[in-house]
Amino acid sequence: MNTPAILFLSALMRAASFEAATASAEITGPPGYPMGGYGARKGTATGTHDPLFAKVLLIRSNEKQFAIVTYDLVLAQSARVAREAREKLGIQTTLQIATHTHSGPVPKDWQKMDQDPWWRSVEDKVLGALKEAQGRYQRASLTVMEGSVYLGHNRRKIGENGLATMFWRNAGRLPTAPVDPRIGILRFTDASGKQLALLVNYACHAVVLGPDNLEYSADWPGYMDRELERQLGGMAFFIPGAGGDINPYDDKQPLTQDAFGVARKTGETIAEAVMKALKTRKAVPEDFDLRISQETIDFKDRFKPAGRVPAQATRILFSKDVGVLALPAEPFVRHQINLRDQSPLRHTFLFGYAYGGEGAWAGYIPTIEEAQQGGYGAGYATRIEVGAGERLIDRAVIWFYERLGRLRDVPDRP
Repeated sequence: MNTPAILFLSALMRAASFEAATASAEITGPPGYPMGGYGARKGTATGTHDPLFAKVLLIRSNEKQFAIVTYDLVLAQSARVAREAREKLGIQTTLQIATHTHSGPVPKDWQKMDQDPWWRSVEDKVLGALKEAQGRYQRASLTVMEGSVYLGHNRRKIGENGLATMFWRNAGRLPTAPVDPRIGILRFTDASGKQLALLVNYACHAVVLGPDNLEYSADWPGYMDRELERQLGGMAFFIPGAGGDINPYDDKQPLTQDAFGVARKTGETIAEAVMKALKTRKAVPEDFDLRISQETIDFKDRFKPAGRVPAQATRILFSKDVGVLALPAEPFVRHQINLRDQSPLRHTFLFGYAYGGEGAWAGYIPTIEEAQQGGYGAGYATRIEVGAGERLIDRAVIWFYERLGRLRDVPDRP
């Protein structure tokens, strides 16, 4: 093993102390705004069922600051937030993640979103919350574990001809594949053991509420967050996984059939699975040593070869056992499974809908096999070149191995 690898492993053995803080801001839009996620929706928002929030988790370690911001929106990419957080607040990396609720507002004109008064207010509130969190730092520890629950199904059904047809709703709970029932749980606590932040990573669309709903809502993730906060205190964050092809069983539940009640039950079901994991699995604090790498890869546009899809991958090590790949995209669930299977780490998570400050929204990312099977997000409604997902996964796995010092920079002796 070469000297740099030895020094890195020694550093990991000496757990770096770190501090953490949270803050939040309500970002619910006014009535009259378009709502994102459904082309079939008719009309604009008429009001609010439950408020929408931007939530901030801020970490300071080794004299550097790292922020995770979640938005109760279908998409959230603000170069301004990333830039001003870095230049005005000294936060080197800000990872912005949409919970992907299909019942939130979107700018009236995506091409001029920087001029949209509601969106500008969202950016202002997030920057304010980041600054507020900087005044709340306290010593913290991190524990990581995994739970399991089946809440959704794979919405692509492969026929005998090897091609996909869409299977949007599965009220009968028929078995489908691939599906990943694993829940990633990252829990930040203060010196007394009190919860500061709970990150829940799970692969499933936030689409219990359908296009007939015209009231703002965080959908099932909002109910999950509120239940976990009620039981544990602190702040709960839903972090979508690679759920590009995963829908909740009760997809687009009609309002006339208790859609909000079904969304509540869905969210509280995953909250119950999280609580079960916290109560039954041993929680051992991680030897925290934060490492972050960002890389923007210029992919081709699959159907317009002259076009480009610059996708920024954010790779994070929280410790020698816990890693994350965050992508500004909707990866299919097979990528999440493949990442975990290939990773050398004890816990490896994929964060979807996650923007690191550069590049563009990459859209759906199917595997090579799924691209030739076709269907929504694989044969259409996708634009990134075939094989992009595999490349992003492979580069993350290589980075994990390199950071662990397990890939040498000199040849082995014969």
